[in-house]
Amino acid sequence: MRNPESEKAEGRSKDETASNAAEAGFSEKELDLDIEVRAGEWQNLRKFHAFKQRSRQGKIIATYQAVSNRLNQLVVLYYKFVSIEPKKAAKMLEELRKLRYMQEVLLNCLVWEPQGKLDRDFVPKDVWGIIE
Repeated sequence: MRNPESEKAEGRSKDETASNAAEAGFSEKELDLDIEVRAGEWQNLRKFHAFKQRSRQGKIIATYQAVSNRLNQLVVLYYKFVSIEPKKAAKMLEELRKLRYMQEVLLNCLVWEPQGKLDRDFVPKDVWGIIE
């Protein structure tokens, strides 16, 4: 015998399962992007579909977080490296300066974007290529 109530319950569970599967796929893509951001891999963000789907402000924030994480990692390494080889730390110091500059540019982009003042001419090409 058929039970309409159990069929309805089964239908709901199938819908819920499909919904959960869709959410899980989205979460996995976001999780992969989050792992790259936490690792400070700001150069690789453009490769992720989840990053491409974000608004410009979302891209700016994700890039800023990745640059900040990379900067924090390098600062720790820099202090260790300077204590061992002070003269050879100059190259790392240049990378730190570059990342601090990029961080400043991204903060400005966060201010300019909501105001509609963000323009390609105000942003270095390598940063604009990421947040475009």
